[in-house]
Amino acid sequence: MDSAKEIAKEMLDAIDVDSSGFWGAFGKGLVSFPVTLTYLGYDFIDTDHRRENQDDKFRLAKLIKQGVFNHEVIGKVIRVSLNDFASRINMGKIETVVKKISGSLAGKFAFTELTGVRLGEAITSKGVAAFFSGSLAGLVLTIGAEASRAIYTSRYLQERNPALHEKLQSLGDLDLLYYLVEDIVRPFENACIIGDSNPQKFDEVCAYFFGGL
Repeated sequence: MDSAKEIAKEMLDAIDVDSSGFWGAFGKGLVSFPVTLTYLGYDFIDTDHRRENQDDKFRLAKLIKQGVFNHEVIGKVIRVSLNDFASRINMGKIETVVKKISGSLAGKFAFTELTGVRLGEAITSKGVAAFFSGSLAGLVLTIGAEASRAIYTSRYLQERNPALHEKLQSLGDLDLLYYLVEDIVRPFENACIIGDSNPQKFDEVCAYFFGGL
């Protein structure tokens, strides 16, 4: 299992934050063309789900018609996906862990003054910034390769995290846009999974995360 520090680094990298400072953001393209082709190929041979896939493509076409590439929609997908992580944060406990790790709070915790929803919103805003600083050229949805990736990523999310999938789908089929932000929110989801079995390690991960390592 990865160390708390490694997990925190993945979280910082996911929202394009340089480990030397929480506010140093750098652009990153999110869509990998080889991965997209893999999903397209799987869609072609997956005859068992041909009907379900067709229905999902109709849902996706409706989303495209509505216009989905804006800060409000992408921000909503990221915000809902990060809600579980934000709700688990206990800054008091995390500060105690930081003291054990570094011996001091000096120079740490850019978000110490933020709590609860405000803290979650601050992280979400960084996720949105990371998304729109990436290469949008690869994010153009078409009823083809990207559609296949959207469909199967949503299906895997439903198997792995049915509660999150249901929340996104209930907001207007936004589960089909999860693939666009998966690279950003998945490390935070993994941190929550760790927290389910090891709350102490979750606090340690958060300590490294908010401390910028």
